[in-house]
Amino acid sequence: MAWRPRNILLSVKTALIVYNPAARNAPDRDRLAAAAAALDDEWLVELVETAAPGDGVRRAAEASLSGASVVFACGGDGTINEVVNGLAGGNTALGVIRGGMGDVFAKEVRIPRDPEAALRLLLDGERRRFDLGRAGERYFLLMCGVGFDAGIVRRVPNAAKRRLGSASYALWALRQLLGYRARRTALHVNGEDYERDLFWLLLGNTRSYGGVLNITADAKVDDGLLDAYIFAGRGLPWRLLTLLRLALRRQRGARGVEFRRVNELAIDEEGLPVQADGEYLGETPMRFSVAPQALDVLLPPGAGSRLFSLTRS
Repeated sequence: MAWRPRNILLSVKTALIVYNPAARNAPDRDRLAAAAAALDDEWLVELVETAAPGDGVRRAAEASLSGASVVFACGGDGTINEVVNGLAGGNTALGVIRGGMGDVFAKEVRIPRDPEAALRLLLDGERRRFDLGRAGERYFLLMCGVGFDAGIVRRVPNAAKRRLGSASYALWALRQLLGYRARRTALHVNGEDYERDLFWLLLGNTRSYGGVLNITADAKVDDGLLDAYIFAGRGLPWRLLTLLRLALRRQRGARGVEFRRVNELAIDEEGLPVQADGEYLGETPMRFSVAPQALDVLLPPGAGSRLFSLTRS
């Protein structure tokens, strides 16, 4: 680190960029390093690369313990999810630099693609406290799915994702739509027990799904609840009609579609696939819940106001 006068050194704030060089749209490392170096002297920014699953969790947790002000995740939504799991419950904030295939959260809160512009905008922006969802022991920032979409996430090959990007999910979704079958499933929701022919369960903490649809279009990140859609039905006609309703944003109240706001949900049925923030987690049985006010997140000024129950004065 370059020498600085003592009075300046005392005011330096530290940040870490957790960078996934394998992400589909990751910026060049030199460009990212130059963006960090261009910040004002009040910030000291370190750049580290991930090389294996879990590296993002470990690096973020270490930075939080060392007192870093911010950890930036630069990669896909999976990289962001790892950083979230390293920071949850602490005082170090999450920042996001675009670099992934979908960039779902970055698009939702309008983070620019240019790394330097993103860094400057976020460091001069708003710091807001978010709820996080939990799927088993894993935190999620955006959403969690059980059944249909998790089966897609589990099956899309990495080679297809690298070659086709987000289009790979659409192609595998068509295959899954024809072949995936609903299963009779016991649900435990907010202390209530019932059974459904479960095709898909979606739990949203934020609103954007895949950067394309706003299925949980009224979700708030500070209400202590997850917005849940339970899709329960059988037969190809029902599946196709439900897909059309989703595209038209008319799913609420449709046949075989239930909406609930939940703070706790459990599935005891074995073998249903689960994904969180677009990453495959495993299979049920699993418990889903909310960790209220669990993480500080940096946002561009005014960009995320619709995600909160209360706006700042």
